[in-house]
Amino acid sequence: MKYWFYALTKGCLRVIFRVGFGLEVRGQERVPTRGGFIVASNHFSYLDPPVLGAACLRRLSFMARSGLFELALVGAFMRAVHVIPLQRGEGDLEAIREAIARLQAGEAVAIFPEGGRQFSGQLGRARRGVGLLAAAARVPIVPALLTGTFEALPPAGPQRLHRAKIRVAFGPVIPYTKLSVRPSRSHHQQLAD
Repeated sequence: MKYWFYALTKGCLRVIFRVGFGLEVRGQERVPTRGGFIVASNHFSYLDPPVLGAACLRRLSFMARSGLFELALVGAFMRAVHVIPLQRGEGDLEAIREAIARLQAGEAVAIFPEGGRQFSGQLGRARRGVGLLAAAARVPIVPALLTGTFEALPPAGPQRLHRAKIRVAFGPVIPYTKLSVRPSRSHHQQLAD
């Protein structure tokens, strides 16, 4: 795959978020420099994926609901930055296989364990899919915390940007433990839930 457009987009977004929102990133030294891993982050706003992508030193693959790919400009952009389309609520085995393949090829995949944006602005309940994906691909997890995106672009109300300080913090790596977990059909179904 060619990633020049991702690199260009990431550079532009980093400038925009630093200048417009005072983007502050901590814990970048915790992000593995090679090998596959999962970034697991909270999710409050449509800004979360681009902020996380701009903050992480490694290129990230994201998963997004397949309906977004039907919007002409949004879909073209998402294909250009190699987003994995996901049929939400339908146990999308193809998307899960693609994420596992990318992880096993040494790439990084970003997951929002809450499953969707949290309209309350509070952390939601994490689903177990991130752990199952890590076990299936045998990769570590890097937790991340985003703050300020809820204030900058709230999920409810008029969709317009507000000035807010945005911060990203990467936590200590949660290593893959060598449990004998074989990805079965039931594991893939749980990942999709």
